[in-house]
Amino acid sequence: MTSKIMLAAFMLVLAVFIATANAEPQFVDAVTGITFVFIKGGCFEMGDPSGESSDRSLHKVCVSDFYMSKYDVTNEQFRQFQPGHNSGQFEGMTVDGDDQPVVNVTWYNAVVFAKWVSQRSGRNSRLPTEAEWEYAARAGTKTTYFWGDNPDEACKYANVADLSAKKRWKNWTVFNCDDKFVVSAPVGNFLPNGYGLYDMSGNVWQWVEDVYDKRAYTKLPKYNPLYEGSGEYRVERGGGWSNGPLGVKVSHRVPLNPDFRHHALGFRLVMTK
Repeated sequence: MTSKIMLAAFMLVLAVFIATANAEPQFVDAVTGITFVFIKGGCFEMGDPSGESSDRSLHKVCVSDFYMSKYDVTNEQFRQFQPGHNSGQFEGMTVDGDDQPVVNVTWYNAVVFAKWVSQRSGRNSRLPTEAEWEYAARAGTKTTYFWGDNPDEACKYANVADLSAKKRWKNWTVFNCDDKFVVSAPVGNFLPNGYGLYDMSGNVWQWVEDVYDKRAYTKLPKYNPLYEGSGEYRVERGGGWSNGPLGVKVSHRVPLNPDFRHHALGFRLVMTK
């Protein structure tokens, strides 16, 4: 074997090794078909970098390793658990397509679905904690949005209230871009964040595990914080297809009654062994 051939063979092996080493660790749940992406735990500054909101003050948080679903749970996946579920429509436009994210589900619906997945998969499936959600959404960034600070870039990364929506709903506050969708999009139509997760911002809001408490937000333990104390509301994150620049900020958090249903509110799961 000539030196050139040996070098070429070595470079091929090296390329394969690098590609394998950098491959996105993930697995597909055999029960639902949900794809989960491995998220290496770590520490980060949770909250609003601008300091504009008193219920999103910056504070250091650390989370352990976990897997997060690559996409929001879809109607098709949810209907394996509840065959009769219909996500409905908004002003004549369906949000019930098989590959659209499931919506019009309560926090309780999401929790029961996660338990159903756990029982059949043998792994612990649940809603993400608020800290896990923001850590995964930021993917190492410290900016207003996971793609940076420029709101005009939104339509590359998220299904949001845009110029098309403004033509239909004149009073909406929108991004100065066009994402080509008026209501929810099939999952995975936009660019992912740095962890390979899609639709972490926009498309549909996502229920998380925590009870909402403005005072507890910065007073929880530093490691794997989760607030399960008293409180009327649970937290939703991420913003949806009908939201402008405020709603899809990575740090934005909204309290909702756990019985609440909405045409732009769904969820995704995390899973541990």
